[in-house]
Amino acid sequence: MTMMHQHKADQLIQYRVLIACMKESLFPPTTYIETMKGEVRIQYQGRLLRVNYITKSSFFQITMEGPISYSIGEQTKEVACLRDLIEILKTDFGMDFHERLIDELEHSVLGLSLSLRQYEHRETAMRHALKFSRMPSELNFIAWLAHMNEDSGFTALGYTEGMIWHGHPSHPLTKTKLPLTSGDIQSYAPEFMRIVPLKIVLLHKNMVQETAMNDDANFVLNTVIPDMKRQLQQYIAPYDVSLEDYRVLFVHPWQYEHVIVAQFSEHIRTHQLVPTPLTVDAKPTLSFRTMYLLGRPFHIKLPVNVQATSAVRTVSTVTTVDGPRLSHQLQAMLTQYPTLQVAMEPYGMHIDAPADIARQCAMIVRESPEDTQREIIQMVTACLIERNPVDNQVVVDSLIEYLYGKINETTISSFIRTYSHALMTPLIAYIQQYGIALEAHQQNTILEVNKNNQTLSFIVRDLGGARLDLSTLQRAIPDVEVTNTSLIAENIDTVIAKFQHAVIQNQLGTLIHHLKHKHQCDEQALYEIIRDVLYEAIDDTQQHAMALKRILFGEEVVVKALLNMRMKQQVKKYTTIALENPLYEKRVL
Repeated sequence: MTMMHQHKADQLIQYRVLIACMKESLFPPTTYIETMKGEVRIQYQGRLLRVNYITKSSFFQITMEGPISYSIGEQTKEVACLRDLIEILKTDFGMDFHERLIDELEHSVLGLSLSLRQYEHRETAMRHALKFSRMPSELNFIAWLAHMNEDSGFTALGYTEGMIWHGHPSHPLTKTKLPLTSGDIQSYAPEFMRIVPLKIVLLHKNMVQETAMNDDANFVLNTVIPDMKRQLQQYIAPYDVSLEDYRVLFVHPWQYEHVIVAQFSEHIRTHQLVPTPLTVDAKPTLSFRTMYLLGRPFHIKLPVNVQATSAVRTVSTVTTVDGPRLSHQLQAMLTQYPTLQVAMEPYGMHIDAPADIARQCAMIVRESPEDTQREIIQMVTACLIERNPVDNQVVVDSLIEYLYGKINETTISSFIRTYSHALMTPLIAYIQQYGIALEAHQQNTILEVNKNNQTLSFIVRDLGGARLDLSTLQRAIPDVEVTNTSLIAENIDTVIAKFQHAVIQNQLGTLIHHLKHKHQCDEQALYEIIRDVLYEAIDDTQQHAMALKRILFGEEVVVKALLNMRMKQQVKKYTTIALENPLYEKRVL
């Protein structure tokens, strides 16, 4: 890590902290905040924070540039680093940054600086590779992905999972992974694309709780790693036990070293938990603790007792039950729209122990969303707002050029209409027909581009983030069972708000902010396209049509106050704020 990367990362996290403080109204009530003429000015009792900005758009998205300055009276100084900014906010604006939060923010700077350095390494390696392969120097990134996808050892989806350099587009804790060291981050974070050997552990069947979509209790051994059955039998033979009496659990190597050997030492001593020397190669997806198995059509969601962004990433025991159960009960529903599919979760298991212990020794098996058809190019949608190392453009710009030949007001509008129609139409139908909002944000959503006809479609993964209106779902599927009460929404308004946050704000809002920033697009014109698509998607003859219009086209939208929640050390209990809604339309109220 160089000082240049450290400085850049530090400044970017400063911006995110300052924007979050403004957005979440964390400054004292008498503070005067002004954003106009390319400058943000924050004044309070003779003190002034100021910084230049380039672009300001809906959902409080601001692209800042240059140093933040701080003035008291006639004295002005540049804010040298994140810790200086925090000290100013604590001392002179009365904000409560506890030491744990400061550690988390500084760890985010570390992670971001390593990520920025990795992009530079990737870009340099790519430039040399293209030069020596005699490929055209002006090669489009999507065309390059299509070309590389012809190689059986390359996956476009896997490559894009590892190029989310800036992480969550607005979260100050975007790259926090405490307590990982710098070396750990480079070993396990997706940007570094390292192979991670998942440890194979055997758990006695009497001490596990498992749920299988097809009722195969030994699903992992029979379906995921059938080729390793003989090796496991040979390894466990000296224990004078039968392999059939055990279940296979994959364990992340960091979790094994730092949690399993200490917390489950008695289980290991009594051979209820049997570590083996066998491993399965995997790489991390964007979600960090979800691993895609190399050469096998499965992803594995694992607990890693690490704080990534705001939460410690273990696996809730109830999600190991509801993933397979909902996959079975909803499978016909979740495959009925050609432009949107859902990755099934056929198996889940956890150790039979109190929930706070069991969540450290658990897993969910998910069918890989990877499409082996060479005419399909797949990418995680979070990469669309990141710069790529091939043509050095932001990926959505490369994509629009690939689809339409050039990028201008007309092609941008066409792209937003096509993208939002393919994504939102089925998601709205799921809400109306079944009362389900899938958590289709940028981390969970995979974009598919058909090379032959250039149509767009999507796959959504992670059923654990969905929200359900149980009464609506039960009308469609009377015998549906839901164990995880956190999936069940208070009412249909909460379900619609999940869609609004994940899709309108997180997916489309960040795309529009970039297009306004880079191409000076009329953002309101693009939101009008989204409004038109939503009107087409909402079926007035189906239930919840009025609720959808009332919330999606209302005057305000409700968003999570992420920094405020960390100040209060709240993870599960949400603190929310209201922002202006760019889709607001009086005539629907």
